[in-house]
Amino acid sequence: MGFLSSLFGGNKEDKALREAMAHIHRILDDEAFQLELVHPAMKAILESAPAYDKDPNGTGPFGFTEANPIPVNGPIGQLAYLSKLETQSGQRILFHRLGAVGTVDVFEAVSFNGAEWFILFVDLYHPRRSRMTPDGFRFTKEVAQFCGFHKFCENFPYDFVEKKRSERESDLSMAYIAISKVSDQIQNRVFNRPLAHKAKLDLVNSRLSSVQAQ
Repeated sequence: MGFLSSLFGGNKEDKALREAMAHIHRILDDEAFQLELVHPAMKAILESAPAYDKDPNGTGPFGFTEANPIPVNGPIGQLAYLSKLETQSGQRILFHRLGAVGTVDVFEAVSFNGAEWFILFVDLYHPRRSRMTPDGFRFTKEVAQFCGFHKFCENFPYDFVEKKRSERESDLSMAYIAISKVSDQIQNRVFNRPLAHKAKLDLVNSRLSSVQAQ
């Protein structure tokens, strides 16, 4: 009987699991639901903003400059979009928010294997996420659980475990990747910023108008 109940989803535990998984899916992919998670005043601003994949007046390489940022739908939209990115070699990215240049948020990112580092610019004041990716990226076909933060990580990305635990207060912890996805890399200390990336990071940090806070 227990087998049949499990097979046809008849027990309470299975129902609770299905409901939890459906909730996680909405957090990860449902743009309308993501808007429901922001403050009503901000939601009104996002819904009244233009919806496009790329600013028609943007200049410079898409996603790599504040003059041509990636449009997304609020802070949760930032997490959802960036967590869907992977490099052309199939590497997902870890990321954190450095701060902002004006109204454009600036993120530092690194591939899961530690080989590639990036600075990405994201505009969160839109009702939906862009369907485009910056050069060198594509959207992952995996379930794109969150793999970064819209807050500053002082010891990025080695404080990933600590930061993920802190998301329990926001109910987002369950939407994050399993720690096992990056635990070996963290333990083996594979994340070392190249000199060229450090120089770019210093330049960006000198131009930030706000830091460490969303």
